[in-house]
Amino acid sequence: MGRKKSGAVSGIAGLAILCVASLVLFTIYVKEDEQTGPLHTVQLGAAEVLRPVRGLITFIGSPISSARDSMGSAFNAQEEEELQRKAREYEADAAEAARLRQENQRLRELLGGQQPSFEYAPLARVVAPVGGQLTKRLQINVGSDDGVGPEQPVVVGENILVGRTTQSITPHTAEVILVTSQDFAAGVRMVPPEAPAEPLEGEAPYGQGLLQTSWEGYLGVDLVDLNARVEKGDFVVTSGRSEDRRSIYPPGLLVGTVESVSSQDINQFQNITVTPAVRPGDLQEVRVITGW
Repeated sequence: MGRKKSGAVSGIAGLAILCVASLVLFTIYVKEDEQTGPLHTVQLGAAEVLRPVRGLITFIGSPISSARDSMGSAFNAQEEEELQRKAREYEADAAEAARLRQENQRLRELLGGQQPSFEYAPLARVVAPVGGQLTKRLQINVGSDDGVGPEQPVVVGENILVGRTTQSITPHTAEVILVTSQDFAAGVRMVPPEAPAEPLEGEAPYGQGLLQTSWEGYLGVDLVDLNARVEKGDFVVTSGRSEDRRSIYPPGLLVGTVESVSSQDINQFQNITVTPAVRPGDLQEVRVITGW
């Protein structure tokens, strides 16, 4: 017990001595000359001794700091590039949606009351490509239990034709062959966007023909008479007929627009290429027309 008290007293005394010594040294430091005072001289000497050490630490730390700044800049650049890419995608999607709305509105005005009322199966999601070729065939999540049968038109929205169902149908799924497939064909006609739905008396008839993809991979319209009126930008819509027979596609479904028109004297028909209204790779939800 006596030893503990002695140790505590010694500690307090030592602390008091240090406080007094610090106060004395501070007073001397403040009052002495900055150039010749002993304490200032010791301070300057220590600074000179430690200067190489500080330089070495700065030299070692500089690459680390530069690397940190470079990494930060790289991450910031990547984030900015990713944000810009997403913004461009959103803008492109919005522009495509606006374009389709305008084309649909114009097509409704052109066709007037010519479009029949359609019956649809429930809205279907694209669940998988068939055979790994998204641009040729795909599978949707509606089937025979939903009223879906073979050889039925498949559309986006109300009237944009993207394909037809095949014979491969289960109660809950259906296979769809797309308009870009070489196995797809449909009777179509070309409708000018800024003209009446039918040509005026005395004018050249609007072009009609068979929509199909060539062996070279070009979507086009064959068997269009050389005298028929066809121009770049015309709407390509189903005619409801195929070789003078009733088609499985109702009239007035939008397929795309005319991309180019050409003809040669040696040819019997015009050469017409078509841009699809919807890119096959963008398909997410579709509807099957089950009756019309």
